[in-house]
Parts: sequence; structure tokens; C-alpha cells
Amino acid sequence: FVCLTFIFLLWFGKVDRSANRFLAVALVVVVLWITRVLAVDIQFQNYFTRWDRLPVQFLLALGPLIYFYVLKITRPVYEFRWKDLLHFSPLLLEQIALVLEINESNHTGAATYDTTVFQQLNPVLQLLIFISLITYLYRAHRLIENFYRQLQPVMMDRSRLEFRWLRR
Repeated sequence: FVCLTFIFLLWFGKVDRSANRFLAVALVVVVLWITRVLAVDIQFQNYFTRWDRLPVQFLLALGPLIYFYVLKITRPVYEFRWKDLLHFSPLLLEQIALVLEINESNHTGAATYDTTVFQQLNPVLQLLIFISLITYLYRAHRLIENFYRQLQPVMMDRSRLEFRWLRR
């Protein structure tokens, strides 16, 4: 609930509105993932049998969302274009995997995370998520380094210290 409050604050805030919306959506992705993991752990299917068919895993979008957040912070004049949506195209793989899991679940009666499709595809998806996050975090780090190089050097380098939080 704290995270949801933070999401609303980011979404409706007045400062860096477009950048903060990327961060808010990234937090939504994390909250949905945590909710799914919690629901599996507490065996939520005993209470609501088909909850696992909801599309709540969008982890392949997390890397691009972080990257575009950093991009909007370091280059506020950057306009999000239609071709930037291609960064989110791997998200279709997660949703296709979910459709395949639901299809098998319909035939076997098992939860989607207990199907053989899930057992086979989940390690591949986890690897893709890891690669995506590492790649986009590296690209975001390069954006920050390029931003630092473009700053005019001053005695105390205060402007560089102001953005140290972004690298962390």
C-alpha cells in the first residue's frame, strides 16, 4: 500500500512529470510481480481459482522503463516516439507464454504456474528478464556518464553531486 501511494504521488506530481510517470509504471510492474509471488506462496488459488490467469507479470518492461526514466531525467527535452515502443516488444513474449500456460491449464485443470509449459518457459523468461535488466541498466549508466561529461566543470562540482542519487 505504501508503494501504491508512492505510485500515485509520482504519477500526479508536478516535478519531472513525464520522467516520474516512467518510474511510477516501473513500480506498478514491481508491485504486480510481488503480488503474484505472494499469491502463489499463500496458495490464493484455493480462494479464487482462476486468479493466476490475470496478466500480472510484465518484468520484461522493467528495464526499458528504468532506461526511459533516466533518459527523461538526463535529457528533459527528449520526446517519447512511437519507435521507442519497440523497446517494450519483448513484453509480448511474457504474454504469449501466459496464453500458452492458460491453454494448458484449461486442459489439465492445474494452476498456470504448475503447468509443464510454465516449467519449461519460465527459466528462459527469467534469463531474458535478467539480460534485459542488465542491458538497460548499463545503458542508463552510460546516459548518466554522458550527462556528467556534458556538465560544465565548476569548483565544487555541485551539479554532479545533485545527480549522484540517480546513479545509485
